[in-house]
Amino acid sequence: MKTNELKKQLKGALRANDHYSQIDFLEELTERKPENLKFKYELARAYDESRNYQRALEEYSKVFYANSEKYAMAIYHMGRIMKMREQYKLATLYFNQFIDKHNHSKESKHYKKLVKAELEGCKMGMEKSMNAPKTEIFPLKGNVNRSNIEFSPHIVDYRTLWYVSLPSDEIVFLESDSMPRRRIYVAHEKEGNWVVDNMLDHPSNDGKEHIGSFTLSQDGQRMYFTLCKPNMQNKMICKIYLSRWENKEWSEPEILPEEIHQSKHTYTHPTVGLSSKPDREIIYFVSDKQGGKGGYDIWYTRYRISKHRFDKARNAGKKINTIGDEIAPSFDFESNKLYFSSNGRPGIGGFDLFEAIGERTKWMYPAKNAGKEINSSYDDLYYKPFPKNRRRAIMVSNREGSIALKHPHCCDDLFEVNWKQMLDIEYNLDFKDLASNKALKNVDIVVTARDSPEGDRIVLQRIRTDSMGRVNFKLEPGIDYKLIVESDMHFNRKLDYSTVGVKESKTTTETIKLKPIPNEEIIIPNIYYPFDKSYLTPEAMIAIDTSIYEILVENPTLIVELSSHTDSKGSEKYNQHLSQQRAQSVMNYLAKKGIKRKRMKARGYGESKPIAPNANPDGSDNPKGRAKNRRTTFRVIGELDMEVFYED
Repeated sequence: MKTNELKKQLKGALRANDHYSQIDFLEELTERKPENLKFKYELARAYDESRNYQRALEEYSKVFYANSEKYAMAIYHMGRIMKMREQYKLATLYFNQFIDKHNHSKESKHYKKLVKAELEGCKMGMEKSMNAPKTEIFPLKGNVNRSNIEFSPHIVDYRTLWYVSLPSDEIVFLESDSMPRRRIYVAHEKEGNWVVDNMLDHPSNDGKEHIGSFTLSQDGQRMYFTLCKPNMQNKMICKIYLSRWENKEWSEPEILPEEIHQSKHTYTHPTVGLSSKPDREIIYFVSDKQGGKGGYDIWYTRYRISKHRFDKARNAGKKINTIGDEIAPSFDFESNKLYFSSNGRPGIGGFDLFEAIGERTKWMYPAKNAGKEINSSYDDLYYKPFPKNRRRAIMVSNREGSIALKHPHCCDDLFEVNWKQMLDIEYNLDFKDLASNKALKNVDIVVTARDSPEGDRIVLQRIRTDSMGRVNFKLEPGIDYKLIVESDMHFNRKLDYSTVGVKESKTTTETIKLKPIPNEEIIIPNIYYPFDKSYLTPEAMIAIDTSIYEILVENPTLIVELSSHTDSKGSEKYNQHLSQQRAQSVMNYLAKKGIKRKRMKARGYGESKPIAPNANPDGSDNPKGRAKNRRTTFRVIGELDMEVFYED
């Protein structure tokens, strides 16, 4: 083949991200033109992308020492590879050399941020732990792992696993129509071994496109998955599709709308997360679309289930995304954690797993490294805890122990994680009616926490009591939580639980009693007015702040009537007018404090509703009775048709 034809073939392989074909073409080109450093650098990159790190290191080294000024990027990648080999001191040396060589380029600011994260990761890698290992990690036992790749696991139950695989023990060129395709497979655990049964019966498994990855909704009724194929420029492009479980079978795939996809960009790695709003689920995904923080970012769209409508795609924000790449998100419904992998944050090598608590752009803290307990110096992806058993998980990695196709660490396999030590903070709460002591079913508990001591309160999850009024949940350590309890015909309550400083696993069992909302009026004590006046005294304001105001804040759907009453001194008409003004004063004060006027109705009853005699039986004045009649009250007259504690 002529050199020009080789170059043409190389361009096609570069567009298709076909690293093995790139290697074949570049090895021939470098042999023909050994003085061409550009070909050698591209060969090093192809080896690197195919995870043949030894050969990549050799080629990077040749290029860098031949022209260190022009190919300063080579020593940056040499640092990355040394870091994966856990040679952190040498990696640190290479990264610092890179900064010296690359300091004046247009991209120096960009790479300084990456190198800062890499250097912090080297420090992490060199830290020695004196404690016993908390986890045991090993390749999944059985015949699930093959010589090619396995990824995107979904744990159906503790003995059933769905995952994506390329079932070949040979190198597969993705643009070839005759080669196997990535498909979804089903495996079952039998006597400690995971045994592949068959391909999943799903329409996506029947087409010509590769399955990129997939995820299921919490109720298992919707599957989101990616189908990938080359575009006109031979670049592999993935799009996200939806399939529904209807009439005991999966429906034909429908592509997500244009609000999600942009042309020329890829969309992959979907995962479904909890939404704090009812009738919604959040689909997180990975894309290189415009408007991101770096290369590949995590984005999200919110699906309105009953309306079958997707919101516009938005970036998950800087607490998740970096100038590097963020990939393979996975949401754990029980802990409300988003796990994902990043090479733009401090890690111990390759893609490290990170975790964040929250949703959309509202996260408790910048994503935290998941730790050496589960991360290796190579690529670690798709962390999936087992349902109802977080001490066991499945993840994807090319670490030691993965099956080699052509060279070590080339291919991702499924690994099992067993936690020997884990901090479990569990709560068992029983909810009962204060008056009758009966169990309260369908009580909603909104779990919230602040993203900083003075920051916004973030809704983390919403849980509901069962038919016995019980709820069980776990909280993460190191967080001050506030639980907002909502129940029909009961006053809301706020419960404070702190896990700050908790060092050992514990289970808390508690009975919570909710006060029923009465039909009759409730007296607001200690509200006094100057004689013949309607304005509030400072003492009256304090009484309002510590009574009705707190109730309205904690129960943001209640509509109340604010009532004022007088004794019988003065004319009936005058007392009616004065009481109306006084009720209006209370409403105006509450409105100034942020209570919406549509939730309040001011009404003066004058002397028409006494609760005690204004006069004694002999006709003499009854000061104690008149004092009881001069009162301000409220009663619940309705509820707003709205949801609370949720933001668009």
